[in-house]
Amino acid sequence: MDPTDYRALHESQMENNNGTTALNVFMHIAPPVFSVFHTVQLITVAGITHIPVRFLVEFFLIVLPFVLIVTVLHRLALNITLTLVVLSTISAVHQIRNRLHLMPFVQVPGKTPQFLTCVRALVNLTTAVCILAVDFHCFPRELAKTEIFGYGLMDIGVGLYVFSNGIVYKVRPVEERRLNAARVGKVLTSTAPLLLLGFARFFLTNELDYQLHVSEYGVHWNFFITLAFVKFAGTLIMDLVHDPEVIKFVAITLLCCHEMMLHLGVSRYVLSAETQRSTFFSANREGIVSLPGYLALFLASVYIGWVVRPSEEITLAKKFLRRAGKAAIMAAVCWKMIYVCENMFGISRRLANMGYCFWILAIGSSVTALFMFFELFVYFVRFEEPKSPDQIMKTDDFCIPYVPLVLQAINANGLFFFLIANVLTGLVNLVFQTFLLGNAAALTIIGYYMFMVCVAVCFLYVNNVKLKIW
Repeated sequence: MDPTDYRALHESQMENNNGTTALNVFMHIAPPVFSVFHTVQLITVAGITHIPVRFLVEFFLIVLPFVLIVTVLHRLALNITLTLVVLSTISAVHQIRNRLHLMPFVQVPGKTPQFLTCVRALVNLTTAVCILAVDFHCFPRELAKTEIFGYGLMDIGVGLYVFSNGIVYKVRPVEERRLNAARVGKVLTSTAPLLLLGFARFFLTNELDYQLHVSEYGVHWNFFITLAFVKFAGTLIMDLVHDPEVIKFVAITLLCCHEMMLHLGVSRYVLSAETQRSTFFSANREGIVSLPGYLALFLASVYIGWVVRPSEEITLAKKFLRRAGKAAIMAAVCWKMIYVCENMFGISRRLANMGYCFWILAIGSSVTALFMFFELFVYFVRFEEPKSPDQIMKTDDFCIPYVPLVLQAINANGLFFFLIANVLTGLVNLVFQTFLLGNAAALTIIGYYMFMVCVAVCFLYVNNVKLKIW
Protein backbone atom coordinates (compact mmCIF):
# COMPACT_ATOMS: atom_id res chain seq x y z
CA MET A 1 0.00 0.00 0.00
CA ASP A 2 1.15 3.55 -0.69
CA PRO A 3 2.82 5.01 2.46
CA THR A 4 0.44 7.98 2.54
CA ASP A 5 -2.63 5.76 2.30
CA TYR A 6 -1.23 3.39 4.90
CA ARG A 7 -0.56 6.25 7.30
CA ALA A 8 -4.18 7.35 6.92
CA LEU A 9 -5.31 3.76 7.57
CA HIS A 10 -3.09 3.51 10.65
CA GLU A 11 -4.41 6.77 12.09
CA SER A 12 -8.01 5.77 11.41
CA GLN A 13 -7.49 2.57 13.42
CA MET A 14 -6.32 4.61 16.40
CA GLU A 15 -9.18 7.11 16.40
CA ASN A 16 -12.73 7.19 17.76
CA ASN A 17 -12.34 4.21 20.08
CA ASN A 18 -14.88 3.98 22.89
CA GLY A 19 -13.20 1.07 24.66
CA THR A 20 -14.74 -1.82 26.54
CA THR A 21 -15.61 -2.49 30.22
CA ALA A 22 -13.44 -2.23 33.32
CA LEU A 23 -14.00 -5.94 34.00
CA ASN A 24 -12.92 -6.95 30.49
CA VAL A 25 -9.70 -4.95 30.81
CA PHE A 26 -8.89 -6.61 34.13
CA MET A 27 -9.62 -10.04 32.67
CA HIS A 28 -6.72 -9.42 30.28
CA ILE A 29 -4.33 -8.34 33.06
CA ALA A 30 -5.11 -11.02 35.66
CA PRO A 31 -4.01 -14.17 33.74
CA PRO A 32 -0.25 -13.41 33.97
CA VAL A 33 -0.59 -13.22 37.77
CA PHE A 34 -1.92 -16.78 37.91
CA SER A 35 0.53 -17.89 35.22
CA VAL A 36 3.33 -16.79 37.55
CA PHE A 37 1.73 -18.83 40.37
CA HIS A 38 1.66 -22.06 38.34
CA THR A 39 5.02 -21.49 36.65
CA VAL A 40 6.81 -21.06 39.99
CA GLN A 41 5.26 -24.28 41.28
CA LEU A 42 6.22 -26.18 38.13
CA ILE A 43 9.83 -24.97 38.26
CA THR A 44 10.04 -25.87 41.96
CA VAL A 45 8.56 -29.36 41.56
CA ALA A 46 10.62 -30.11 38.44
CA GLY A 47 13.75 -28.75 40.09
CA ILE A 48 14.69 -26.64 37.06
CA THR A 49 17.90 -24.77 37.82
CA HIS A 50 19.56 -24.56 34.40
CA ILE A 51 19.11 -20.90 33.44
CA PRO A 52 18.38 -21.30 29.68
CA VAL A 53 15.80 -24.02 30.39
CA ARG A 54 14.23 -21.97 33.17
CA PHE A 55 14.05 -18.95 30.86
CA LEU A 56 12.32 -20.93 28.11
CA VAL A 57 9.80 -22.44 30.54
CA GLU A 58 8.93 -19.01 31.92
CA PHE A 59 8.77 -17.43 28.47
CA PHE A 60 6.38 -20.08 27.16
CA LEU A 61 4.20 -20.14 30.29
CA ILE A 62 4.09 -16.44 31.23
CA VAL A 63 4.99 -14.22 28.27
CA LEU A 64 3.57 -16.05 25.24
CA PRO A 65 0.17 -16.84 26.84
CA PHE A 66 -0.26 -13.13 27.57
CA VAL A 67 0.54 -12.32 23.93
CA LEU A 68 -2.19 -14.75 22.86
CA ILE A 69 -4.73 -13.42 25.38
CA VAL A 70 -4.46 -9.84 24.11
CA THR A 71 -4.60 -10.92 20.45
CA VAL A 72 -6.23 -14.03 18.99
CA LEU A 73 -7.67 -15.35 22.29
CA HIS A 74 -9.07 -12.05 23.56
CA ARG A 75 -12.67 -13.28 23.34
CA LEU A 76 -11.80 -16.08 25.77
CA ALA A 77 -10.15 -13.81 28.35
CA LEU A 78 -12.96 -14.22 30.90
CA ASN A 79 -13.06 -18.02 30.53
CA ILE A 80 -9.27 -18.27 30.75
CA THR A 81 -9.13 -16.08 33.85
CA LEU A 82 -11.90 -17.97 35.65
CA THR A 83 -10.24 -21.30 34.81
CA LEU A 84 -6.92 -20.08 36.19
CA VAL A 85 -8.62 -18.77 39.35
CA VAL A 86 -10.29 -22.14 39.98
CA LEU A 87 -7.11 -24.13 39.32
CA SER A 88 -5.03 -21.79 41.48
CA THR A 89 -7.52 -21.93 44.35
CA ILE A 90 -7.70 -25.74 44.26
CA SER A 91 -3.91 -26.01 44.16
CA ALA A 92 -3.38 -23.51 46.99
CA VAL A 93 -6.03 -25.03 49.28
CA HIS A 94 -4.70 -28.54 48.68
CA GLN A 95 -1.16 -27.52 49.66
CA ILE A 96 -1.87 -25.41 52.75
CA ARG A 97 -4.95 -27.11 54.26
CA ASN A 98 -2.80 -29.23 56.59
CA ARG A 99 -0.40 -26.40 57.43
CA LEU A 100 -2.73 -23.75 58.82
CA HIS A 101 -1.63 -24.63 62.36
CA LEU A 102 1.76 -23.14 61.46
CA MET A 103 0.29 -19.64 61.17
CA PRO A 104 1.83 -18.40 64.48
CA PHE A 105 5.30 -19.48 63.32
CA VAL A 106 5.47 -18.69 59.60
CA GLN A 107 7.49 -15.55 58.93
CA VAL A 108 7.95 -13.44 55.80
CA PRO A 109 10.99 -11.23 55.07
CA GLY A 110 10.01 -7.57 54.95
CA LYS A 111 13.26 -5.91 53.92
CA THR A 112 12.81 -6.40 50.16
CA PRO A 113 9.21 -7.45 49.40
CA GLN A 114 9.29 -9.67 46.34
CA PHE A 115 5.63 -9.07 45.51
CA LEU A 116 6.59 -5.52 44.51
CA THR A 117 9.10 -6.96 42.03
CA CYS A 118 6.28 -8.97 40.47
CA VAL A 119 3.93 -5.96 40.30
CA ARG A 120 6.48 -3.66 38.67
CA ALA A 121 7.70 -6.32 36.23
CA LEU A 122 4.13 -7.15 35.20
CA VAL A 123 3.47 -3.48 34.41
CA ASN A 124 6.54 -3.42 32.15
CA LEU A 125 5.66 -6.74 30.53
CA THR A 126 2.07 -5.68 29.80
CA THR A 127 3.24 -2.40 28.28
CA ALA A 128 5.92 -4.02 26.12
CA VAL A 129 3.46 -6.49 24.60
CA CYS A 130 0.69 -3.97 24.00
CA ILE A 131 2.72 -1.13 22.43
CA LEU A 132 3.57 -3.40 19.50
CA ALA A 133 0.49 -5.63 19.43
CA VAL A 134 -1.83 -2.61 19.08
CA ASP A 135 -0.37 -1.98 15.61
CA PHE A 136 -1.71 -5.30 14.30
CA HIS A 137 -5.25 -6.24 13.32
CA CYS A 138 -5.26 -9.20 15.70
CA PHE A 139 -5.24 -6.75 18.62
CA PRO A 140 -8.91 -5.89 19.33
CA ARG A 141 -9.72 -2.21 18.79
CA GLU A 142 -11.81 -2.20 21.96
CA LEU A 143 -8.59 -2.64 23.96
CA ALA A 144 -6.79 0.23 22.22
CA LYS A 145 -6.60 3.72 23.73
CA THR A 146 -9.95 5.42 24.01
CA GLU A 147 -10.54 8.72 22.23
CA ILE A 148 -12.19 10.62 25.09
CA PHE A 149 -13.96 8.47 27.68
CA GLY A 150 -13.96 4.73 28.31
CA TYR A 151 -11.87 1.75 29.34
CA GLY A 152 -9.08 0.41 27.13
CA LEU A 153 -6.19 -1.90 27.97
CA MET A 154 -3.80 0.62 26.39
CA ASP A 155 -5.19 3.36 28.64
CA ILE A 156 -3.74 1.86 31.79
CA GLY A 157 -0.07 2.08 30.71
CA VAL A 158 0.94 5.51 31.98
CA GLY A 159 -1.31 5.18 35.03
CA LEU A 160 0.22 1.88 36.12
CA TYR A 161 3.72 3.28 35.63
CA VAL A 162 2.83 6.11 38.00
CA PHE A 163 1.34 3.55 40.41
CA SER A 164 4.39 1.26 40.27
CA ASN A 165 6.70 4.22 40.95
CA GLY A 166 4.59 5.39 43.87
CA ILE A 167 4.16 2.03 45.56
CA VAL A 168 7.94 1.57 45.95
CA TYR A 169 8.58 5.15 47.10
CA LYS A 170 10.36 5.07 50.45
CA VAL A 171 8.96 7.61 52.88
CA ARG A 172 11.99 9.36 54.36
CA PRO A 173 12.34 9.80 58.14
CA VAL A 174 11.14 13.19 59.39
CA GLU A 175 14.62 14.26 60.46
CA GLU A 176 15.92 13.74 56.89
CA ARG A 177 13.28 15.91 55.21
CA ARG A 178 14.83 19.24 54.33
CA LEU A 179 13.06 21.13 51.58
CA ASN A 180 15.68 23.64 50.52
CA ALA A 181 17.43 24.72 47.33
CA ALA A 182 19.91 21.85 47.56
CA ARG A 183 17.10 19.30 47.90
CA VAL A 184 15.16 20.80 44.98
CA GLY A 185 18.32 20.69 42.86
CA LYS A 186 18.93 17.05 43.79
CA VAL A 187 15.37 16.05 42.90
CA LEU A 188 15.56 17.98 39.63
CA THR A 189 18.81 16.20 38.77
CA SER A 190 17.19 12.81 39.41
CA THR A 191 14.31 13.65 37.06
CA ALA A 192 16.56 15.11 34.33
CA PRO A 193 17.04 11.73 32.55
CA LEU A 194 13.28 11.36 32.11
CA LEU A 195 13.08 14.88 30.68
CA LEU A 196 15.94 14.11 28.30
CA LEU A 197 14.17 10.95 27.17
CA GLY A 198 11.02 13.00 26.61
CA PHE A 199 12.87 15.55 24.48
CA ALA A 200 14.69 12.78 22.59
CA ARG A 201 11.41 11.02 21.83
CA PHE A 202 9.90 14.25 20.51
CA PHE A 203 12.82 15.02 18.21
CA LEU A 204 13.15 11.45 16.92
CA THR A 205 9.46 11.07 16.12
CA ASN A 206 9.56 14.44 14.37
CA GLU A 207 12.64 13.59 12.32
CA LEU A 208 11.35 10.16 11.32
CA ASP A 209 7.83 11.49 10.68
CA TYR A 210 6.55 8.70 12.93
CA GLN A 211 2.77 8.49 13.26
CA LEU A 212 1.54 10.13 16.47
CA HIS A 213 -1.90 10.59 17.98
CA VAL A 214 -1.71 14.27 18.97
CA SER A 215 -4.78 14.11 21.22
CA GLU A 216 -3.00 11.64 23.50
CA TYR A 217 -0.63 14.10 25.23
CA GLY A 218 -0.31 16.98 22.80
CA VAL A 219 2.14 18.10 20.13
CA HIS A 220 5.37 18.24 22.18
CA TRP A 221 4.37 16.44 25.37
CA ASN A 222 4.78 12.71 25.97
CA PHE A 223 4.82 9.90 28.51
CA PHE A 224 8.35 10.63 29.79
CA ILE A 225 7.66 14.30 30.50
CA THR A 226 4.56 13.39 32.50
CA LEU A 227 6.54 10.87 34.57
CA ALA A 228 9.31 13.45 35.13
CA PHE A 229 6.85 16.07 36.43
CA VAL A 230 5.09 13.57 38.69
CA LYS A 231 8.37 12.36 40.14
CA PHE A 232 9.62 15.91 40.73
CA ALA A 233 6.44 17.35 42.26
CA GLY A 234 5.55 14.17 44.13
CA THR A 235 8.96 13.94 45.80
CA LEU A 236 8.83 17.57 46.94
CA ILE A 237 5.31 17.17 48.33
CA MET A 238 6.42 14.06 50.23
CA ASP A 239 9.18 16.13 51.85
CA LEU A 240 6.49 18.46 53.20
CA VAL A 241 4.29 15.68 54.60
CA HIS A 242 5.47 14.69 58.08
CA ASP A 243 2.96 11.92 58.76
CA PRO A 244 2.46 9.14 56.17
CA GLU A 245 -1.18 8.89 57.25
CA VAL A 246 -1.71 12.41 55.89
CA ILE A 247 -0.70 11.37 52.36
CA LYS A 248 -4.13 9.92 51.60
CA PHE A 249 -5.84 13.19 52.53
CA VAL A 250 -3.44 15.19 50.35
CA ALA A 251 -4.13 12.82 47.43
CA ILE A 252 -7.92 12.97 47.87
CA THR A 253 -7.90 16.77 48.22
CA LEU A 254 -5.77 17.21 45.11
CA LEU A 255 -7.95 14.79 43.14
CA CYS A 256 -11.16 16.58 44.19
CA CYS A 257 -9.68 19.96 43.23
CA HIS A 258 -8.61 18.52 39.88
CA GLU A 259 -12.09 17.15 39.20
CA MET A 260 -13.68 20.45 40.21
CA MET A 261 -11.35 22.30 37.84
CA LEU A 262 -12.34 19.97 35.01
CA HIS A 263 -16.03 20.59 35.66
CA LEU A 264 -15.55 24.35 35.66
CA GLY A 265 -14.82 24.25 31.95
CA VAL A 266 -11.27 22.93 31.65
CA SER A 267 -12.41 19.53 30.34
CA ARG A 268 -14.46 21.25 27.63
CA TYR A 269 -11.40 23.29 26.66
CA VAL A 270 -9.17 20.20 26.49
CA LEU A 271 -11.54 17.89 24.64
CA SER A 272 -13.04 20.36 22.17
CA ALA A 273 -11.93 19.87 18.57
CA GLU A 274 -12.46 23.60 18.05
CA THR A 275 -9.64 24.52 20.46
CA GLN A 276 -6.69 25.56 18.31
CA ARG A 277 -3.16 24.37 19.11
CA SER A 278 -1.67 27.82 18.59
CA THR A 279 0.31 28.22 21.84
CA PHE A 280 2.53 25.82 23.80
CA PHE A 281 -0.17 25.37 26.45
CA SER A 282 -3.00 24.77 23.99
CA ALA A 283 -0.81 22.51 21.83
CA ASN A 284 -0.06 20.31 24.85
CA ARG A 285 -3.24 20.84 26.83
CA GLU A 286 -3.91 17.10 27.36
CA GLY A 287 -0.50 16.48 28.90
CA ILE A 288 -0.47 19.63 31.04
CA VAL A 289 -4.06 19.54 32.33
CA SER A 290 -3.80 15.85 33.30
CA LEU A 291 -0.77 16.46 35.56
CA PRO A 292 -2.70 17.12 38.82
CA GLY A 293 -4.58 13.85 38.31
CA TYR A 294 -1.39 11.85 37.83
CA LEU A 295 0.19 13.58 40.81
CA ALA A 296 -2.79 12.62 42.99
CA LEU A 297 -2.50 9.06 41.65
CA PHE A 298 1.19 9.00 42.60
CA LEU A 299 0.52 10.21 46.15
CA ALA A 300 -2.28 7.67 46.60
CA SER A 301 0.09 4.95 45.38
CA VAL A 302 2.74 6.08 47.88
CA TYR A 303 0.17 5.67 50.64
CA ILE A 304 -0.78 2.18 49.42
CA GLY A 305 2.90 1.26 49.31
CA TRP A 306 3.36 2.53 52.86
CA VAL A 307 0.40 0.40 54.00
CA VAL A 308 1.41 -2.87 52.32
CA ARG A 309 5.19 -2.78 52.77
CA PRO A 310 6.34 -4.35 56.06
CA SER A 311 8.40 -1.96 58.16
CA GLU A 312 10.16 -4.80 59.99
CA GLU A 313 12.87 -7.04 58.56
CA ILE A 314 10.85 -10.09 59.59
CA THR A 315 7.05 -10.08 59.56
CA LEU A 316 4.78 -12.71 61.05
CA ALA A 317 2.39 -14.32 58.58
CA LYS A 318 -0.63 -12.98 60.46
CA LYS A 319 0.61 -9.39 60.12
CA PHE A 320 1.50 -9.91 56.47
CA LEU A 321 -1.95 -11.39 55.81
CA ARG A 322 -3.50 -8.34 57.48
CA ARG A 323 -1.57 -6.05 55.13
CA ALA A 324 -2.65 -8.10 52.12
CA GLY A 325 -6.23 -7.87 53.36
CA LYS A 326 -5.93 -4.08 53.57
CA ALA A 327 -4.73 -4.01 49.95
CA ALA A 328 -7.71 -6.14 48.93
CA ILE A 329 -10.12 -3.85 50.82
CA MET A 330 -8.62 -0.75 49.19
CA ALA A 331 -8.99 -2.47 45.82
CA ALA A 332 -12.66 -3.24 46.54
CA VAL A 333 -13.33 0.38 47.53
CA CYS A 334 -11.65 1.64 44.37
CA TRP A 335 -13.65 -0.78 42.17
CA LYS A 336 -16.84 0.56 43.76
CA MET A 337 -15.70 4.14 43.19
CA ILE A 338 -15.10 3.39 39.50
CA TYR A 339 -18.78 2.80 38.90
CA VAL A 340 -19.76 5.81 40.98
CA CYS A 341 -17.40 8.01 38.96
CA GLU A 342 -18.42 6.46 35.65
CA ASN A 343 -21.99 7.62 36.17
CA MET A 344 -20.98 11.05 37.46
CA PHE A 345 -17.83 12.07 35.57
CA GLY A 346 -16.87 9.32 33.12
CA ILE A 347 -13.45 7.65 32.87
CA SER A 348 -10.90 9.63 30.86
CA ARG A 349 -7.18 8.95 30.49
CA ARG A 350 -6.73 12.20 28.55
CA LEU A 351 -7.94 14.16 31.58
CA ALA A 352 -6.61 11.77 34.26
CA ASN A 353 -9.86 12.51 36.05
CA MET A 354 -11.14 11.03 39.29
CA GLY A 355 -12.66 7.99 37.60
CA TYR A 356 -9.43 7.19 35.78
CA CYS A 357 -7.34 7.49 38.97
CA PHE A 358 -9.65 5.18 40.92
CA TRP A 359 -9.56 2.72 38.00
CA ILE A 360 -5.76 2.57 38.05
CA LEU A 361 -5.72 2.27 41.85
CA ALA A 362 -8.26 -0.56 41.64
CA ILE A 363 -6.16 -2.52 39.15
CA GLY A 364 -2.88 -1.80 40.93
CA SER A 365 -4.22 -2.67 44.38
CA SER A 366 -5.86 -5.87 43.09
CA VAL A 367 -2.68 -7.11 41.43
CA THR A 368 -0.64 -6.15 44.50
CA ALA A 369 -3.01 -8.04 46.81
CA LEU A 370 -2.89 -11.14 44.59
CA PHE A 371 0.90 -11.18 44.58
CA MET A 372 0.96 -10.63 48.35
CA PHE A 373 -1.29 -13.67 48.88
CA PHE A 374 0.99 -15.60 46.54
CA GLU A 375 4.10 -14.60 48.50
CA LEU A 376 2.44 -15.66 51.75
CA PHE A 377 1.51 -18.98 50.12
CA VAL A 378 5.14 -19.58 49.11
CA TYR A 379 6.38 -19.13 52.68
CA PHE A 380 3.61 -21.30 54.08
CA VAL A 381 4.38 -24.17 51.71
CA ARG A 382 8.16 -23.97 52.14
CA PHE A 383 8.10 -23.51 55.89
CA GLU A 384 10.08 -26.35 57.46
CA GLU A 385 10.36 -26.08 61.23
CA PRO A 386 8.56 -23.99 63.86
CA LYS A 387 10.40 -20.91 65.08
CA SER A 388 9.43 -18.71 67.98
CA PRO A 389 7.59 -15.54 66.92
CA ASP A 390 10.18 -13.61 68.98
CA GLN A 391 13.12 -15.19 67.19
CA ILE A 392 14.82 -12.97 64.59
CA MET A 393 16.51 -14.73 61.69
CA LYS A 394 19.04 -13.54 59.18
CA THR A 395 17.06 -12.11 56.30
CA ASP A 396 19.62 -13.14 53.69
CA ASP A 397 19.40 -16.78 54.77
CA PHE A 398 15.64 -16.71 55.25
CA CYS A 399 14.54 -15.09 51.98
CA ILE A 400 13.11 -17.49 49.39
CA PRO A 401 13.79 -16.10 45.88
CA TYR A 402 10.65 -17.41 44.20
CA VAL A 403 10.15 -14.64 41.60
CA PRO A 404 10.52 -15.96 38.01
CA LEU A 405 13.83 -15.14 36.35
CA VAL A 406 12.12 -13.18 33.56
CA LEU A 407 10.31 -10.91 36.02
CA GLN A 408 13.43 -10.38 38.13
CA ALA A 409 15.37 -9.42 35.00
CA ILE A 410 12.68 -7.03 33.77
CA ASN A 411 12.48 -5.31 37.15
CA ALA A 412 16.26 -5.04 37.51
CA ASN A 413 16.57 -3.14 34.22
CA GLY A 414 13.05 -1.77 33.85
CA LEU A 415 13.96 1.43 32.02
CA PHE A 416 16.25 -0.39 29.59
CA PHE A 417 13.51 -2.97 28.97
CA PHE A 418 10.98 -0.24 28.22
CA LEU A 419 13.37 1.70 25.97
CA ILE A 420 14.46 -1.30 23.91
CA ALA A 421 10.80 -2.32 23.54
CA ASN A 422 10.00 1.18 22.23
CA VAL A 423 12.94 1.13 19.81
CA LEU A 424 12.03 -2.30 18.42
CA THR A 425 8.37 -1.27 18.13
CA GLY A 426 9.43 1.72 16.07
CA LEU A 427 11.66 -0.43 13.85
CA VAL A 428 8.88 -2.95 13.24
CA ASN A 429 6.51 -0.15 12.23
CA LEU A 430 9.11 1.36 9.90
CA VAL A 431 9.87 -1.98 8.22
CA PHE A 432 6.37 -3.51 8.05
CA GLN A 433 2.92 -2.19 7.25
CA THR A 434 1.65 -4.01 10.30
CA PHE A 435 -2.10 -3.54 9.81
CA LEU A 436 -1.90 -5.42 6.51
CA LEU A 437 -0.36 -8.55 8.05
CA GLY A 438 -2.32 -11.66 8.97
CA ASN A 439 -2.56 -13.28 12.40
CA ALA A 440 0.25 -15.79 11.83
CA ALA A 441 2.72 -13.12 10.73
CA ALA A 442 1.62 -10.80 13.54
CA LEU A 443 2.06 -13.44 16.26
CA THR A 444 5.45 -14.45 14.84
CA ILE A 445 6.70 -10.85 14.92
CA ILE A 446 5.30 -10.10 18.39
CA GLY A 447 6.63 -13.39 19.78
CA TYR A 448 10.10 -12.86 18.33
CA TYR A 449 10.11 -9.26 19.55
CA MET A 450 9.24 -10.29 23.12
CA PHE A 451 11.81 -13.07 22.98
CA MET A 452 14.51 -10.57 22.03
CA VAL A 453 13.71 -8.03 24.75
CA CYS A 454 13.39 -10.75 27.41
CA VAL A 455 16.67 -12.38 26.37
CA ALA A 456 18.39 -8.98 26.49
CA VAL A 457 17.34 -8.17 30.06
CA CYS A 458 17.91 -11.74 31.28
CA PHE A 459 21.44 -11.67 29.86
CA LEU A 460 22.12 -8.46 31.76
CA TYR A 461 20.56 -9.80 34.95
CA VAL A 462 22.44 -13.11 34.92
CA ASN A 463 25.69 -11.19 34.44
CA ASN A 464 24.83 -8.75 37.27
CA VAL A 465 24.68 -5.76 34.92
CA LYS A 466 22.29 -2.98 35.92
CA LEU A 467 22.03 -0.15 33.42
CA LYS A 468 21.24 3.29 34.82
CA ILE A 469 21.50 6.62 33.09
CA TRP A 470 21.78 8.66 36.28
